Amino acid sequence: MKWRWLFILFILVFLSGCENPQLHLHNVFKSIDLEVRSHSQAYPLLLEICDRYGPRMAGTESAAYAEELTALLFRSYGFDNVFFQPFTFNQWLREDVRLKIDTAGTYVDFPALALAYTPSSDIQAPIIDAGNGLINDYNGLDVNGKIVLIHLGLLPGTPSHVRNTHRAQKLSLAIAQGAVGCIAVNPIPGELPSTGSATLDGEMIRIPAVSISFEQGEKLRASLIRGKCTARLHTRNSCKQAHARNVVARMEGYGLPQETIVVGAHLDSWDIAPGALDNASGAVSVLEMARTFKALNLKTRRSVEFVLFMAEEQGHYGSELYVREARKRNLLEGIRYMFNHDMTVNTYGFNLMGHYESEDFFRQSGALIGRTDSAFTNTIEHVTYMGSDHAPFLMEGISTFTPLCRYQAFHTYHTSADGPQHITPEMINSNIRTSAMMVYALANSPTLPATRMSREQLRTYFIDNQLQEELVISGDWTWN
Repeated sequence: MKWRWLFILFILVFLSGCENPQLHLHNVFKSIDLEVRSHSQAYPLLLEICDRYGPRMAGTESAAYAEELTALLFRSYGFDNVFFQPFTFNQWLREDVRLKIDTAGTYVDFPALALAYTPSSDIQAPIIDAGNGLINDYNGLDVNGKIVLIHLGLLPGTPSHVRNTHRAQKLSLAIAQGAVGCIAVNPIPGELPSTGSATLDGEMIRIPAVSISFEQGEKLRASLIRGKCTARLHTRNSCKQAHARNVVARMEGYGLPQETIVVGAHLDSWDIAPGALDNASGAVSVLEMARTFKALNLKTRRSVEFVLFMAEEQGHYGSELYVREARKRNLLEGIRYMFNHDMTVNTYGFNLMGHYESEDFFRQSGALIGRTDSAFTNTIEHVTYMGSDHAPFLMEGISTFTPLCRYQAFHTYHTSADGPQHITPEMINSNIRTSAMMVYALANSPTLPATRMSREQLRTYFIDNQLQEELVISGDWTWN
């Protein structure tokens, strides 16, 4: 009789534990942790994508092969609802660039990369240092008919309250001030110029813009302090209509299927490197999270869409299409969160954009994640920026978030060195483990704190986060 009562007590305790949401989450988190540590396919997949397809500039043959591969992978994981979202966009093609600068009576070659959507040109003009290239840097500066030198980051000594902006906004300011060309300095040391889009509308800009390395930028600034410098800049580039596709795998929710958590990353890269960090790391993170959910047969109250966007680098074309399609089908209201993975390695927390009410939920769920993964410090930040695929969602008032990541001192962002040799399996898997746990928590919570912001709330939010000027310059400010 004694053993019978002990058995009944054990069953009651077990059933009580199963009804405890926190205990359930913790057990699922441990399962996710074990699955990723034991069976992750992310790093071998990153190597395959980088080595087999190389650069995956949207609209190219290699990008199309990568689209097909990822759709096949989603289906192999067990997703029944996998589909493409095709679109057409204005593709920029890099051809030739030569930069010669006279700093001491002789023209010397400066290694340079054209920024995307730079036109063909042949110019010669004096160089003038415009600092960070922000609007206040032009006070008292006459750059009309000159080539401006700008820093793509923020120079040492810049006041802490000054906010940096996207390179395309800096180019728009230079054009508005009358500059005839732009030399942009990579803010990251490493003897490498960087590329990136110089436009916000997918059209050729009016002046040539090229990048030089941090080290060359330092030398040029020192020469400008000593005296006048003149540049000869030759560029040859073109544009054409091209086709690309988003790849979407949908997992239907069992309780609130009309509500969706979007988990996305861009699959494309620039044309100068395989894009291991930017953004094979994010793409394989999304793929591996999808595989893990299916491998563990995880069920979610809300629907989850795992999305690989195309043409992020050339202007967020894929994510903008996704949002347009959701609006057309009256599905925007159901998107509760968009979780964006762009250069996601060594994750230690989350950056939240949108309603601040989300913070308590993320801290509580993050505390459970930290109990499973000691490297996760449960750091929460609120830094809003518009330079990736979360931006079209945020513009619709949808709360978005990204992993907080630790990067190596040698940062390969948008350079020819962005290969897999700088990434390790654990750098990728740390993001997959913690991100998959947070997706599961969001998709299964009985209620979620964040609702879609109204237009007036969104206007106030952008003003509070010092984004009004940036959005005005880009043409995305739609309020009076």
